Amino acid sequence: MIKSKYSTKQICQIFNITRETLRHYERVGLLDPYINPDNGYREYSYWDVSTLVDILKYRSLGFALSDTKDAIFDMDFPKIVDMMENHTEYYTNLIQQYQLLLDKAKRDLPYLKSAMNHIGEISEADMVDLFFIPYTTDSDNEYFPSMRAAFEHSQFFSTALYINGQNHDMDCYGLITEKTYADFLKIKKGTHIKKAHIVCQIVDVIGRTPIDETIASDFKRSITRMYSKEFDTIYAILISRFYDKEKRYHQYYFTFSRLE
Repeated sequence: MIKSKYSTKQICQIFNITRETLRHYERVGLLDPYINPDNGYREYSYWDVSTLVDILKYRSLGFALSDTKDAIFDMDFPKIVDMMENHTEYYTNLIQQYQLLLDKAKRDLPYLKSAMNHIGEISEADMVDLFFIPYTTDSDNEYFPSMRAAFEHSQFFSTALYINGQNHDMDCYGLITEKTYADFLKIKKGTHIKKAHIVCQIVDVIGRTPIDETIASDFKRSITRMYSKEFDTIYAILISRFYDKEKRYHQYYFTFSRLE
């Protein structure tokens, strides 16, 4: 037999929610329990219980309280279907985002584990398409919207430095990611660094000083001697920073230049 009324304590125990949560739902008009005039206690009916089930369902789908209230009390069925379709698209996009982050973590982790054992070594590798966004504090700058979007999705990005060997006025700090991620995030304005065969080195910068032109210049001199050719552009990507056992601060940078 269905119980006709529940106390506040029973509702809190059944749904694992707090009294304050119930009061808040009541204040915004989502719940309207009967208040017993004899003792002032709230009594929740089967209707209140079923309403609370719907509230928690819509909240678990990411609905705001105002949208939840509309879905329960004001929307007709087609509008509810439309709202659910929108949330289906939202979660599909979210799943794609987390899948990309998982793939990124699986690729980055082995490289990160081996980084310490290869500090200073110069080697060759194949680099995927990258996307670089320069820092700017000017809200009118053409790159400002891209920078804001990158900060909002910082889990996809790393700090980077771009050094132009021919024109140092073009040297700049910024954010870098794989072009695939920038495309997924619909970030259009930035510099596309096309995939290439590269020469690279992991550099350990000790101290809190950001990487500067000196580090890149050392790398450039080394690879110029090795390959007997000039390299115009050097990139440096921050891959990790940490304290060692002696409390020294380290910054690992992945420096590279195109061979092709």
